[in-house]
Order: sequence, then structure tokens, then C-alpha cells
Amino acid sequence: MVGAGPAGLAAADEAQAAGARVLLVEERAVLGGRAVLVPGARGLTEGLMRGLGSAEVWRSSPVWSIAGRSIAVLRGARIETVTGAAVILATGAPEAISPFPGWTLRGVVTLEAAWEAVRGGRITAESGPAIVVARAEQAALATRLAERGVAVTLSAPVRPNGVPPAIAVTPAVPAEAAGTDAVEEVLLDDGTTQPCRLLCIDSPRVPALELARLAGCPCVYQPLLGGWVPRYDPMMLLHGPAPGLFIAGDAAGVDTPRAAAESGRLAARAALRMLGLLAEPETKLAEARQRLAAAAQPLRQAAREALMLGATPDETIEAWSPRPDTVICACEGVQLETLREAAVAGAVTPDALAARTRCGMGECRWRRCGLPVLRWLSGFRQVPVGRLPLPTMWPPLRPLPAAALVRAEHPGGDADG
Repeated sequence: MVGAGPAGLAAADEAQAAGARVLLVEERAVLGGRAVLVPGARGLTEGLMRGLGSAEVWRSSPVWSIAGRSIAVLRGARIETVTGAAVILATGAPEAISPFPGWTLRGVVTLEAAWEAVRGGRITAESGPAIVVARAEQAALATRLAERGVAVTLSAPVRPNGVPPAIAVTPAVPAEAAGTDAVEEVLLDDGTTQPCRLLCIDSPRVPALELARLAGCPCVYQPLLGGWVPRYDPMMLLHGPAPGLFIAGDAAGVDTPRAAAESGRLAARAALRMLGLLAEPETKLAEARQRLAAAAQPLRQAAREALMLGATPDETIEAWSPRPDTVICACEGVQLETLREAAVAGAVTPDALAARTRCGMGECRWRRCGLPVLRWLSGFRQVPVGRLPLPTMWPPLRPLPAAALVRAEHPGGDADG
């Protein structure tokens, strides 16, 4: 299992209980994924962690490539390759800020990153003043920041129930962040300016597709599931050239933490059936599908069912077009006006834009700028997003230290050998 959020944990729990030898690989030092930050979901992941039993767990071990059912993992300063009889990709869906002027400044963060800072004890009164842009049900972050002495303004249509009177509430939303290296002030869409050192943006989550795409799996565009998602069948088995690859959790479409766990359980049971390790397979697979449907949000479950049955790509033409000076590619500093000039000159695919502007060629390898570029291209070309080609993926998917590459080239040697 690649990924130790609710989906990966549930899949590992199910597989080891059936007697399979299980390896759970997680790129972070802690298990649980973003569910540990979601109110009410932390108990779910803690319960799943208690059920890991004999599963082998590799923490702080990013997967940087995949070929068939073999994954390449960076463990410490060494590269290890592991091959499984079945592989379940439960890589999650990180938050992705939609670019706006100033979004690349230090101090502009997603809500998930802000929660991690709070839980890690990195927030003090000197961290503010802060502006939190969030839906009403997520206003708890503003309260937690205020409890730590931070002066907080909450951007919300109305004051949510339970928000302390000390927290200012405004219906205006940030239009631009300004500062030298870090955010210092924010221009709101009502024309007012507020001092700010921490701007927390409620950002959409986007399924992490890199490994599925590198494995050759086709993808389709479905906004209800978070954007681009891989093709898979009713048993979470990925389409593509490599047999025995499954998808689970938010990587298969953004949904609730419990739905992520149930999709991981379904994927594990399907893999166990393939390996001949699942007793009463049809009954248990039907039960897992029912549990997934019950845990999912109704509209997302309907979109997932349609995807499983081979639905065609969504035909949405996006109309997103930020200010020309907005940086789209944070790694390479590429602005929208540069992309537009390249597109007018004939670069009308992500790969062509990358060749002309270096957009997507930085450390994040399209993870932050890929969907914004596709959304903008959709409006520019008047073509549905789902009909645009995705940018080409190639390994390594994560930066690798030179020492690890040397050891891989010369096993047993050192950097000088």
C-alpha cells in the first residue's frame, strides 16, 4: 500500500487480517494522512492504526517511480525497489491553492498546512495577524489561532456559530497578497487593505495521480471527484497495461475520510480475491461496495459509480483567467502573461508550454500548476478540460539526493567510488 491515510490503513488492516504479507509505505513521518487534521476523523485513523498488526510500515519513505507492480522508494539516503503481487495506490489528494497575485509569498498557506503548524506547536502570537478564508464549518482554525494569541480575521459570508467575539469577521475575500519575501498585507475585494503575516486559504483538494499516470493508467476529468481521476473498475482495479494495480481513497476521487477508508477496504478485498486469499469473495466484495456507498457523499458516489462504468469525460469549459501578472508556476516563476504569449505563438498543450516557458519543469513537477494551466487552457482554446492532454510524467516524481543516486549506480560504494 502506498500512502497511510484512511484508505491505505484500512487496506493494510484488511490484507494482513486475511494473512497476506503487507508493506505500507508513507512519505511522511506520521501515519493518518490529512484525516488527522479533520475534526471527527482522527479517531477513525487511530482505530485503523491499532489494527495494523503484523504489517510492515516504512515511514518517511517517498515513492519516486513505479514500473508494473514494482515501486522505487527513497528510504533515508538509499533507493529500494519493492515488487508486490498486488499494489494499492492510496496517495490521497493534497490541497492546491488556485493562483492569485501574491500566492507564492511565504506565509500564504492552505488550511491543511495551517492546521499542521498549529498541531506542531509552530504558531505563536507573533505568527499573526492572520486572515483565514474558510467555509463556515471550517472556522475552527480561526478559533485555534486566536487561542494561541494570534489576531485573526475570518473571511466568511456570516459569522459562524461558536466563533469567539474577539475574532473579526468580514464577507470580503482576499484579492491580492503583497510583501517582499513574505506576505505583509492583503488587499480584499471590497477595496480595503489589512495587515497580514499568515493568510490561510480554503483550497480545493486534487487527487494525486502521479504514480497512476506513470504506471500507464488513463485519466478522465470529473469535477465532482476533485478534477482529473484515474480510470478504474467497480473493484478499484486500475485500467492500464500493468495488472494487479488498485487505487483507493481520495486518489480515486475526493470524498469523506470514511469513504476513503471503505474504498481502501474494497481495493484490499479485490486484491485478496485476485491472490486467492479471500474467503467468500462475492459476499465480502458486495458488502464492501455497500459500505463505500453508505460512507460517501451522494453526488460523489454517483460520479464514482459512473466512472467505474466507463462514463465519458466531463465536458466543462473553464472560464478561469486571473490577472496577467499572476504567477502560475511557483517553481519557475512563470506568469500568466508569459503562458498567453506562448499559447498565441502556438504552444497550446502543457508539454508545449513547458518547452517554451519551463512551466511545470520545477521541483513540484506540475503538482501545483498542472490543474490551473489546464483550466486556463480550456478557456483560452474553448475546449473542455477533459479533452486536453495531460502533461507528460517521468521519474523521478520527487527530488532525489545525489548520494542516493550514486549508491543506486554503485551498490556498496560511496560517493567517491
